[in-house]
Amino acid sequence: MSGFKIASPKAELAVLRGMCFKDKKVAGTLLANTDSSFFYTPESVELYETIKKIMGETGESPSYRLLLEDPDLSKEARAHMRESQPTVHTPADAKKAVSNLEKYRKRRGLFNLAADIKRQMEAPKVDIDQVLHRMTTAISVIRAKKATDESFLHFGKNNNSMKVVDSILYEDNSIDVIPTGIEAFDSISGGIYRGALFTIGANSGGGKSIMATVLSKQIAEMGYKVVLVPLEMSKKEMTTRLMACVCGVDFSDLWLQRLATADRDRIRKRFRKWMKRVKEKGGRLTIYKPEQDETIEEVYAATAAYEADVNIVDYIGLLKGMDGDDQVRALGAAARYGKINAENTGRANVMLCQLTDEGKIKYSRAITEHSSLSWTWTATPESKETGVTKIEQPKSRNSMAFPFYVKIDYAKMQIHSMDLNESDDGSLGEVGGKKKRKEVLENLAADV
Repeated sequence: MSGFKIASPKAELAVLRGMCFKDKKVAGTLLANTDSSFFYTPESVELYETIKKIMGETGESPSYRLLLEDPDLSKEARAHMRESQPTVHTPADAKKAVSNLEKYRKRRGLFNLAADIKRQMEAPKVDIDQVLHRMTTAISVIRAKKATDESFLHFGKNNNSMKVVDSILYEDNSIDVIPTGIEAFDSISGGIYRGALFTIGANSGGGKSIMATVLSKQIAEMGYKVVLVPLEMSKKEMTTRLMACVCGVDFSDLWLQRLATADRDRIRKRFRKWMKRVKEKGGRLTIYKPEQDETIEEVYAATAAYEADVNIVDYIGLLKGMDGDDQVRALGAAARYGKINAENTGRANVMLCQLTDEGKIKYSRAITEHSSLSWTWTATPESKETGVTKIEQPKSRNSMAFPFYVKIDYAKMQIHSMDLNESDDGSLGEVGGKKKRKEVLENLAADV
């Protein structure tokens, strides 16, 4: 096997240098489609981990020169990086460069598999079933797009499950659940799970984008990193919505500049205080507005550098390729990709979608089928006037499905939890105790 090449330092350096490219789509494509298993030399692995860390902390690609000045890099890694050439300039270049590395990764996998089989077969006692088991697992790992060494969990023969069992029983698993900040939901379900696709659907004008804004704001306030991708609104409009939500002011007054100077100064001061609180908590809200139509793969590639805990796309029907004759299949494929991407990255992916006035997701039931969690509501003239909105959960994989109420303030872009008990005047009361809410919700859940 002396002529069987299992690595190419030149190919690895092309990808690493591309990760330092200023275009986020190029760097993001490379980062989103590789992991440490794509690199063979210790210097390449060290450079990859350093670049990934910088991109995760800053959301920006490190420049080639600044990377070489990183004091944590070994001199061997610096010398290795100096051998690189800037050959990756476009997303197409990036995909080709990743493809080259993937071929070498598979070659290494085959080489190691052959060596492992040889070693087992030369042992004094050969367990053929064990050899076949290791071979089958190894082939699945080799075929995968990324390293999947831990993707197979066995109970019984070839058991490797106790680490997971002990984690469930003894470790703090709260890190796997991200609260939404909407108490009526969080008090029962805890929040949204990492690795999940969470879909939010409402009819036109029902407040989907308000929900996206509120979730982004509240999750960031709790110390998480959120990327919000508004495909329909400009960065200015999205920022105005966020300011209205944070400061409790009428969106129209902000958008049309119908505010006195003193009011503007107070809003600016309040918004700066909010940003400071988010920063102190370690949170971050990033708005990514694509300059042109993008597929879901391109959106995730462009935002990969930010290593978000939650990625929200508003909304799925506006993605590139969703308006053709094959719309049903395209929407389902985008939802499936969102689910797989969430599982691979360990974040929660949120996709907004349109409902018909009858409360059904437009064009594609597959969107719900791929979801781990789904919220839907249909706004009526009455609910828009009062703001009182009943949220249904047609899909809730890790908790019981239950309806809950919120009050949507369409003017101030805010959403407030509400209790399900009625006051004397027949209106819904404000949030009450968790125990009472749970009892009411459990009774309602039996009717769903």
